[in-house]
Amino acid sequence: MPPASEPASGPAGPVPAALPTTERGRRMRARLLAAAREVFERDGFLEARVTDISAAAGVAHGSFYTYFGSKTAVFRALLAETMDELYASMGTRGEDGPPDGRPEETAVHRIERANRRFVAMYLQNTALMALFEQVTTFDPEVRALRQAARERMVGRVRHSIEQLQRDGLVAADLDAEYSAHALVAMVNGLVHYWLVLDGGFEEERLVATMTRLWAQSLGLPVRS
Repeated sequence: MPPASEPASGPAGPVPAALPTTERGRRMRARLLAAAREVFERDGFLEARVTDISAAAGVAHGSFYTYFGSKTAVFRALLAETMDELYASMGTRGEDGPPDGRPEETAVHRIERANRRFVAMYLQNTALMALFEQVTTFDPEVRALRQAARERMVGRVRHSIEQLQRDGLVAADLDAEYSAHALVAMVNGLVHYWLVLDGGFEEERLVATMTRLWAQSLGLPVRS
């Protein structure tokens, strides 16, 4: 059982602070988020303290509570921001393909670029993603953040598949929703295994393999 977060301000737990409306307030909030990330990655979620975050940000302890109700609240805010960036990287719509490429080659090129972006984002956030998995086991709001972010990612992939179906590049009878869930699970699971669980993968081989599996599962031609 994790230790309790800092004192709540209501019967249901900390009351989230409103987002700052001034430029100074936005800068201070960003500063606290950056400090929180530093402390969480250094000490882990359970050992991190608001006093440590305030010190890392160079602000008074009480100033923290102007922007966040608790240690858990700043962790949730940090994750929400990071997860949005991570899973937004998986979209493949609206990108340029290779010069003078055929439509199917353009589609595979977009898949490869999306996989590469996802890997790059995960590399930048590996320590935080490992903490994310830890905190989901005891914080229902963090679990909800994870689920919502994953659903957004699945939605982006589903829309990409549906566009490929409208373009006649993917079979019309393929279940776009279930395919999106399967492809997201493959990419997320493989990258998590590699970076968080120390799987022995090579980045280029992993990206190439994920891209080939993704494309071939949709019936897109992939050059050997």
